[in-house]
Amino acid sequence: MHNIRPLRESDKDDILEIARHTWDGHDYLPYAFDAWMKDQNSHTAAIEHEGHIIALANLRVRENGRTGWMEGLRVHSDHKGKGLASVLTKHVVQMAKEIPVERIRYTTATVNEVSLHLGQMVGMERKFDLAVHWQELPEEIPRRHLAVPLEQVTAAQLYPNLHDTGLLPHNVIIYDWKALDATRNGLNTIGQVSTFWIQIQNNDIKSFSLGFAREGKGGDTWCCTIYTNNESYFLDHLLHHVNLASAGRCVSFFVTFQTKFVETMHELDWAQFNEGDGAFALTLLERVL
Repeated sequence: MHNIRPLRESDKDDILEIARHTWDGHDYLPYAFDAWMKDQNSHTAAIEHEGHIIALANLRVRENGRTGWMEGLRVHSDHKGKGLASVLTKHVVQMAKEIPVERIRYTTATVNEVSLHLGQMVGMERKFDLAVHWQELPEEIPRRHLAVPLEQVTAAQLYPNLHDTGLLPHNVIIYDWKALDATRNGLNTIGQVSTFWIQIQNNDIKSFSLGFAREGKGGDTWCCTIYTNNESYFLDHLLHHVNLASAGRCVSFFVTFQTKFVETMHELDWAQFNEGDGAFALTLLERVL
């Protein structure tokens, strides 16, 4: 029998210890923990063992109570392989039913078979995949001019013209591993942290992207998502965000984009890849409750 309880402010040292062993110490968990403690829409769950937190997760209620966003699932490195992630995942789903929300969602790396299995275990389905690319030192990437200029727009300007573009899978926008429906409220929420850019041809939106700087250990990461069906437009947005990352002195650059442009990304002379990066993507999972 596992002792599952909400997180407390006094648990922060345990959270920092778990984060220290995640993603080579670059985990976002320390920043998320502070936000969860202040957010009435965050419902945390943690497993306590001998006075210390050894596993945790958060369910954040979003989209006017419609969506339960599952995030921050972590197990201390000394306690992996004991089924704790499964226990917490089932517990979070039960919390979502009791709140209640209409659906649960989360994103994970497409190559993360354990995470995908956890989602499928509780009845979640894969909605779509998007490619991702991350690299350090964007200021070393040569600056280049765009083929077609980009226009900066607000969420209010973007919303009425976005839905007929055919650019969004399942009418969902991804931003920094998070997902929201492209409703007016969804765009307004994203617009609180991000800026939008579009390219227009014959009064129609042919491409759009969003971007923002995310605080992290050692400096900011510029995060962006690009939506277009045209390779030239994709490259324009990509270079635009690289330039913004460099101008903002960001230490790294993270871009999400349609999988059809993976080969285009690999052909860029400045793009850096590690072994296995060619298949790296994110997957959105969802279950209607």
